[in-house]
Amino acid sequence: MRFLTGGLAAGATALGLALPTHADVTPAQVWDDLSDLLEGVGYEVSVTESETGGNLMLGDLTLRMAIPESEGQPEGDVTVSLADITLEDLGDGTVALRFPSPMPIEVRVSEEGSDPVEMTLELAQEALSLVASGDPDALSYAYSAEATNLELVRLLAEGEELSRDVFSASLATGPLSGTSEVATADGTRRYSHSYQTDELRYDLSGSDPEQPDSTGQVSGRMTGLSSRGESVIPEITDEADASAIMSSGFEGSGTFTFESGQTSFAFTDDGETTTGSSSSQGGRLEGAIDGTRMSYALNLDTLTYEAEGGELPFPVSAAIEQVGLNLSLPLAEADAPQDMAFGLTLGGLTLSEAIWGIFDPGATLPRDPATLAFDITGKVTPLVSVFDPADLTRLETDEAAPAELNALTLNSLTISAAGAEITGQGDFTFNQDDTQSFGGMPAPEGAVTFNLSGANGLIDKLIAMGLLSEQDAMGARMMLGMFTVPGSEPDTQTSTIEVNGQGQVLANGQRIK
Repeated sequence: MRFLTGGLAAGATALGLALPTHADVTPAQVWDDLSDLLEGVGYEVSVTESETGGNLMLGDLTLRMAIPESEGQPEGDVTVSLADITLEDLGDGTVALRFPSPMPIEVRVSEEGSDPVEMTLELAQEALSLVASGDPDALSYAYSAEATNLELVRLLAEGEELSRDVFSASLATGPLSGTSEVATADGTRRYSHSYQTDELRYDLSGSDPEQPDSTGQVSGRMTGLSSRGESVIPEITDEADASAIMSSGFEGSGTFTFESGQTSFAFTDDGETTTGSSSSQGGRLEGAIDGTRMSYALNLDTLTYEAEGGELPFPVSAAIEQVGLNLSLPLAEADAPQDMAFGLTLGGLTLSEAIWGIFDPGATLPRDPATLAFDITGKVTPLVSVFDPADLTRLETDEAAPAELNALTLNSLTISAAGAEITGQGDFTFNQDDTQSFGGMPAPEGAVTFNLSGANGLIDKLIAMGLLSEQDAMGARMMLGMFTVPGSEPDTQTSTIEVNGQGQVLANGQRIK
């Protein structure tokens, strides 16, 4: 029951529209909304309903979702059984959802040809409040709790029950609060949610039943978590038809942020133990998807990593100031070029002296933080829709290209390390009618310019360290001379690589192809 349990443990599932101010809702109407939601995401709902004093009791609540048959994936199902739940009429037009604490949750995953996996989870809540209000077509759920704790108490796999000494897992949050809203109109359900918690803690540990000396443990915490999201889900007859869902108007977007995070781990194998930890100063994840395109962006600040023991010859540590990744792609077949984007930032990487000492014990190279970053945008024409099984089958059988590359722009490029740096920018278009000039790929036309600094100084240092011979260094300098021209400052070079409409490649105006 993803809405109920997910909302309690880590944030409610996405829900959204403004509500009328004077409206009443009954327990039966709240259950109708929840059961419609569960059935809408593919669950079969089985429950025993009984009314007492205006309240609705839900017993023997079982949710089943089929695993669709696919190549290499036998047909099976996932079954979730929940403890009794009470929907209490508060007498003011609102309804409280009451759960036992701890609340057992039984999960069973079965696949043809293999033993089922069975899990028993216990969800404990402290000072939980979950209240529904509004009217049947526009419901709002407000929730809060001082703390929640989700713990694995039983695991059965491959016909054997694994004790907690073999595998254990827990997830705790709190204090937490949030709201979820859902509105239905013209067969379309609109959702929004907001969620925040001061802290999330997790702990995983396990061992190999056949090798008791092989163990592992991971634990950590995140602080200042918040999440927001919106989605639109159209009404369709076949919830398993992804193509129909996306083409009927599905939309989804969300943002997740946190203020800090820490993780520690320990792994033991053959009597040797490796321990370590990592931390970050916060991050942000956001994404959006609909029937035509998707976008994704991740940013993490000030990551650190430390490890020692095991097969490591000495303690190692590293830090990076920024990690960033963004991706935007079209998803549906189109007749005209569509926007795309891809970017990566690994900024300010520093290594411990122990690592530097392996290849530079004399500190010949500068210890400047290293950076790799680029930002690319462009145009592509999708030739298939990624949610259409027929299109995907055609790709595999015909070995066809999924899209045409029409244009690329290198907005920025930075590579810097050990006192040397390369930056660049440029753009190209691609001729789909000429696939002969460049070995089967559409012929590019355009130019890119690179600026280098510190290259000769780095070569000199590598020679002094014995990592580069004089002969190899001479070859490297000759290559620089062939493809670059001197810059305005000492030890700087510039290189402009151009591809023209005749298929010729030029370096700084000199033809090389």
